[in-house]
Amino acid sequence: MNTKKIITATLLSAGLMLGTTSAAIADNSTPTATVTMATYTSQLATYNTSLIAFDTATATFKIQAAAYATAVQVYKTSYTNALQAYQAVLKANSPATTATQYAVLVAAYNTANTAYNTATVTFKAQLSIFQAAVQSYRASYKSVVQGYKIIDDMREQLTKTIHRAFETAVHNANSAFEVAMESATTAVQKTAAITARQNAVSTAIATRKAALDALGVKPVKPAKQFKIGEKEDSFKADRPVRPIKPVKSGKH
Repeated sequence: MNTKKIITATLLSAGLMLGTTSAAIADNSTPTATVTMATYTSQLATYNTSLIAFDTATATFKIQAAAYATAVQVYKTSYTNALQAYQAVLKANSPATTATQYAVLVAAYNTANTAYNTATVTFKAQLSIFQAAVQSYRASYKSVVQGYKIIDDMREQLTKTIHRAFETAVHNANSAFEVAMESATTAVQKTAAITARQNAVSTAIATRKAALDALGVKPVKPAKQFKIGEKEDSFKADRPVRPIKPVKSGKH
């Protein structure tokens, strides 16, 4: 049996043939920059910090978006009520309306208009808060995505380096085995060469596994949240035209 057949038979019997997965992951490309576990760990800590800030900004954004949506709805409702009350006052300003009826309608309008003014102030204040929350959320999202891209690239480079080191170790073990088998003249020497190769490959496999485990779970890319409620520029807080309070006359 020649050396290559011995290598194949030894690998098969020991269960140490390279899998298609590891062969597919590792390639012959060279990392654009040297990445170490220390730099990766440091960058990962930075990313995790930005991820926490993003989660906080997201929670704040959701709260403010919900509050803004409520303020918009209240504003719209109060606007409609005030406008309807105003139109009722104008319609009632006729000789057929009594002073009492007219006074009731005017009082209803004043109440609706006061509610509208209050809703307008709340809407404008909430709009300002919401816009600030949107800007903070966008900035936080941009930062965390940039951090993710950096950490993902570093992780990919480290993974390639780990698999490349594994292939190099297996190649060296094969090379050493071939040399040993060429010079081996006894069964004991051949067995020793086979055992040495098996041990070297086993060590390479264990080293690769430990290195991959050290990378930990791959960070999940942050997902951008959808806006809740009205967009910040979709509804303007324009006041309706204030009704001119009719001048009292004798017919009322």
